[in-house]
Amino acid sequence: MKPELRHRLAFWLLLLPILLGAPASSGVAAEALPLTILHFNDFHGQLEPVQDRATGRTQGGIARLAGAIAAVRAEEPRRPVLVLFAGDLLQGTVTSTVFLGVPDLDMLGTAGVDAMVMGNHELDFGQDHLRRLLGQARFPVLGANVHATPEPFALQDSVVLQPAGGPRVAVLGLVTDELATTTHPRNAVGIRVDEAVATAGRLVPGLEAAADLVVVLSHLGIAEDRRLAREVAGVDLIVGGHNHNLYEAPVIENGVPILQAGDRGLYLGRLDLAVADGRAEVLGYRLIPIDASVPEDAAVAAEVQRLMGMLEREVNVPVGRLATELDASREVIRRGESAFGNLVADLARELTASDVALFNGGNFRASIPAGEVRMKHVYQTFPFANELVTGTLTGAQLQEALDRSASLDPADNPGGFLQVSGIRFVIRDGRAVDVTVGGVPLDPRARYRAVMPDFLASGGDAYWMLAAMEEKVQTGRIISDMLVEAFRTRGEIAPVIDGRIAR
Repeated sequence: MKPELRHRLAFWLLLLPILLGAPASSGVAAEALPLTILHFNDFHGQLEPVQDRATGRTQGGIARLAGAIAAVRAEEPRRPVLVLFAGDLLQGTVTSTVFLGVPDLDMLGTAGVDAMVMGNHELDFGQDHLRRLLGQARFPVLGANVHATPEPFALQDSVVLQPAGGPRVAVLGLVTDELATTTHPRNAVGIRVDEAVATAGRLVPGLEAAADLVVVLSHLGIAEDRRLAREVAGVDLIVGGHNHNLYEAPVIENGVPILQAGDRGLYLGRLDLAVADGRAEVLGYRLIPIDASVPEDAAVAAEVQRLMGMLEREVNVPVGRLATELDASREVIRRGESAFGNLVADLARELTASDVALFNGGNFRASIPAGEVRMKHVYQTFPFANELVTGTLTGAQLQEALDRSASLDPADNPGGFLQVSGIRFVIRDGRAVDVTVGGVPLDPRARYRAVMPDFLASGGDAYWMLAAMEEKVQTGRIISDMLVEAFRTRGEIAPVIDGRIAR
């Protein structure tokens, strides 16, 4: 840990007992009950360890994550431990695409997860599949503000957990309203997501009466978590997710600690508490790196090895070569023009003889390293099996779509940021200006042939103007298949940035 982060953490650990209502100088009362909360978020199907590009070290993997949880429990067998998962089980790896999260959920049960909140990606394989997963889960899955009609989901609003020798902990689950727009629109039919702060305001008073500690298990994102902490009295702790943020120390808002532990199980957060008389004293907080120093859980490791063996022949087939990396990191693909976005949008426009191509940055889920490219890399990048759709947009509709993309805050790494082909424009004051199509200024009254993923064509990421596209045609071409074909037929690919999106 960097010295400045260590000092900042020490500062917060001194301050937190005051913020949570326990006297900082009085020590822990004799009747205080101990509790350790372990947490992680945004797992996204990362069963295997991943390699850090900067250091070359491997990190993560569900077997190591399970091993780390077991190691904490083994330190003090009588110390009460709760394990909370803040959502997004699905999407982002080839194993998630092929096995649909079924073994992931089972292994998290083996690892000892006590509760999880539904993430916005839990709908990505359809509502019926989510219902199957909920029926399989060995722990409560929460989502107090999510409602499905006509067939409800088997989600709980909250759960009161009391590990042996520990306090009663009420855990309330809340989900981002992006649930209805970040999945394919067909998966969101009949879904209603109530306002999270209002839901918490209605439910927290009853949870205060039923428990010693009220924890919100949140897949809302840090901005909404902060608002929740400011506006809802009675919340003691927020265990969050959705942003993939890695906090070395808790974020404090209105005296409420907010936690996030990155993504993909690369870290496990550990919060040690003592709870007495409705007050909690923080004894320590740290992030546990899930690296090679963490022993694997043998049973989970054996299951991962079995699954990888099933995939080996299909996904390790070479398909081509890359001269340079195709970077799909959130900070690149969701903030401005990217070489990867240019490549895929250009391929789609050429394949369909369209005037313009539009791709949401959230469609790109993993980078592809330079060198030999295998089928596995492509599946990891495009796990959604989205199909290309063509149709006709007016210039006014196209302008509206570009303006929506330009208005998104890049600091939020918005999945709705558009990668484009056939278009050049400048982002200025939250709008797309100086727009040209094929080198000619955009005409609001003209009609343009457009191609995009079916996700966007159905209004995904709140691009409702694209859902109004006329003369729609489902091409039958899957984006991943299009990229594989390009690798196989073009030899080595060398993507570039050409200035089509400027700021």
